[in-house]
Amino acid sequence: MSKVKFNLLLSGVGAASLILGAGSASAGSLFGLAPAVRLPVQSSISQAQLGEMLRSQGYSQIKLSSVAATPATPHPERVASFTDNPAKAPVHSGWNGVAVKDGQEVQVYVDN
Repeated sequence: MSKVKFNLLLSGVGAASLILGAGSASAGSLFGLAPAVRLPVQSSISQAQLGEMLRSQGYSQIKLSSVAATPATPHPERVASFTDNPAKAPVHSGWNGVAVKDGQEVQVYVDN
């Protein structure tokens, strides 16, 4: 193999590794940006009770949703019909909404 072809091959491999490396770093940083709080609770409690638990731990601006986020509705906590009756909406395993603590929004997860 000539020296020119070998150098082109190396530069192509180097460029590909830079592109792939940048892509994986970006994906990791996207997932690392969302702080979360995980609460072990019984599935029989309501979202109103979950909200009270969060308030007692210093959280505010609590927005809990009766449905989980989906690609079609990525922010159900912003839809009034999903948040209008927390006393009757049971918590569900996994994501339940968002809350704020120390000025930072966190994702609220329930483990039951």
